[in-house]
Amino acid sequence: MSATSALQLRSHPIHGAGVTHLAWFTAGVVIAFLIPFVFSSVLDLNHDLYYLVYFTAAAVFLATYAKTTRLDVVALFTRSWRWSLVLGVIASAFLVFRILSGENSTAHPNGLYFIFAIGWRGVLYGTIDALLLTAFPMAVVYTIMNARLDSLMRRAGFALFTLALVWMITAAYHLGYEQFREDGVGGPEAGNTIISVPAIVTANPLGAVVAHAAMHVAAVTHAYETDLYLPPQTFADGE
Repeated sequence: MSATSALQLRSHPIHGAGVTHLAWFTAGVVIAFLIPFVFSSVLDLNHDLYYLVYFTAAAVFLATYAKTTRLDVVALFTRSWRWSLVLGVIASAFLVFRILSGENSTAHPNGLYFIFAIGWRGVLYGTIDALLLTAFPMAVVYTIMNARLDSLMRRAGFALFTLALVWMITAAYHLGYEQFREDGVGGPEAGNTIISVPAIVTANPLGAVVAHAAMHVAAVTHAYETDLYLPPQTFADGE
């Protein structure tokens, strides 16, 4: 049985519960806003401690969503994975070039902590962001459509619906940070649109995860003190 067939069989019993999946998405939007708003803007946690809270809360929410709705995560990440990965590498190259050429180089920590930051603030942060802000809304739409993308019309509908949900949850998440309530969310929306292209084109979020992680790693190594790519903004001296 193919990965696509497996996902279709697993998702069929819940296809009629589109409202349920939209309710899950609404809950995800609220959580995506509240985590940075409460723990970053209000409580002003140290950025590494804040990331621990964010990673844990997002992972628990996404795991609960997948288990409750019986989402076949393996099938979701294996269908058309090669094309998703290829598009993810292309998106990564564009985003990394954008950071290296458009952002001023800033100071960054040294030694073991810098290595930790690449993994923690780069790879893991980028992965969690991609799962919450791209893979999750894409999975909601894919399941609501009963995994049927067998016509140009349905693929166009999938792309537009997914993009709308990606924009919605991306805006909510970034508005949780004080810096984006002041500066707007145009930059994050543009960046996550590029990141989400592999998922929208292939219905597989693998490429989006690769692209988001690559963007974060480039930001950590080149522009650690960026006010755009790594919220909440922090500085090499820890302030």
